[in-house]
Amino acid sequence: MNSTWNRSSIQRKKCPELGDTAMAQSTTTAAHPGPALNGRQLRLWQDLLEKRTGVQVVRRQENGIRTQIVRRMAEAGWTDADYYFRSLDTASGAREWGVLLDRLLVKETRFFRHQPSHEFVRQRIASLASDLESPLWLWSAGCASGEEAYSLAVDAAEGFARARREDNYYVVATDISKDALAKARRAVYPGAEPSNLPAFLGRYFYSHGPNQVAVDESLKQRVAFYAQNLLDKDNRYLNQMDVIYCQNVLIYFKAWRRRELINYFRDCLKPGGCLVIGPGEIADWQPPQMVRLDVPGVQVYQKRSQP
Repeated sequence: MNSTWNRSSIQRKKCPELGDTAMAQSTTTAAHPGPALNGRQLRLWQDLLEKRTGVQVVRRQENGIRTQIVRRMAEAGWTDADYYFRSLDTASGAREWGVLLDRLLVKETRFFRHQPSHEFVRQRIASLASDLESPLWLWSAGCASGEEAYSLAVDAAEGFARARREDNYYVVATDISKDALAKARRAVYPGAEPSNLPAFLGRYFYSHGPNQVAVDESLKQRVAFYAQNLLDKDNRYLNQMDVIYCQNVLIYFKAWRRRELINYFRDCLKPGGCLVIGPGEIADWQPPQMVRLDVPGVQVYQKRSQP
């Protein structure tokens, strides 16, 4: 693996999604008084969001997007929507864009969201763990607030346990939202108690106050979080990954961008590496370098050892 991701750097340390739930909440919450956003201005924002992140806004999300932009303008003291839009291209606009992006992009996810896919990863890691010369690398692409990344780390740990081998893996987790990544690094999650988790998960989580769990330090040290826009393809990842896990992300992109991203993921896999995406997120994709594995309920592709 590239020396940029050595063990010491790991231990120090929804792709964007536009969520219907978050959008619905934003439209029912009383917005700050502020300037209206007309149809022309909204289309400009939609085009900018797609240009910079690849995410397309569908009709049911338009009111939520409009509400969030107007609310942020009122907070920042802007009264003219056109001036605010143009300000994002100024030297100081990058910071404001980051703030607004965290409002527009969903950070909602949950642990082990698609159980069959996670069980596949455990089995895959167990099959690779017995004969390793170097660590296994897993990538959670579009990790949001970290639940998926830590789920992958648990999958890997369980895979090594099944193979009766010491842990020898790391998880790289990326997302465009710095706010979501800050929550992921904190690794404290409300709404659960360790006693309510499956027995095997008790080794990886502990109680952190009433109705909260925190990720155990030994697991946290296996996961590194980085800010990355998936459209900005990072060449460090090429031919480096044993497993790439990207679910409930591709559906927010246009068809041609989905294929562009999935081809990039292919290039980032080592020979024999696997790409796991959400069931039905892409159809009729079968490049000669990849083969779809026959795993019930799971959409997974393996990179051929020989091109």
